Amino acid sequence: MEERKPKRVYYHTPHTGCLTYFEIRGEFDPDRTTEMLRLAPERIRRIGDRRPGGKVQETALWRYGSCIEYEQDAAKQMQMTIAALVPKADLLRKIRLTNRVTMTLKVVPMVRFDEPPPSLAPSMQVMRFCLETGTELKIDLYVSCPDDFTETKNR
Repeated sequence: MEERKPKRVYYHTPHTGCLTYFEIRGEFDPDRTTEMLRLAPERIRRIGDRRPGGKVQETALWRYGSCIEYEQDAAKQMQMTIAALVPKADLLRKIRLTNRVTMTLKVVPMVRFDEPPPSLAPSMQVMRFCLETGTELKIDLYVSCPDDFTETKNR
């Protein structure tokens, strides 16, 4: 009889973690936003830019404050993401009111099925920032399991 080797298990994420970032999307000039806020964005896209594949960018994007951590408190990450933006709440409000944009604080937990999920409760400071600037808080949850995971049901 042939010996069977154990099948390797692949996880989509090595540990439970979370990504947070702030972004502005819509009809605005990202370069002017950078000048106003005096912060260097991590990513910008301008209306009319060509995306991979040749599609034309229809909205502008300004992304800042990405934080990727592997800890259990996403609230700390949200605060780290907005730390430099809090003193600029008036400018952000002005950008929102004078342009057709949405502002988003994005929280993306990536949870391994065999580890506890991170705490997702935002702090009062984060909630106040979102309220004062008109920023939406969006949470996209991803749960990963081994590629060969099969659901078992009790019968």
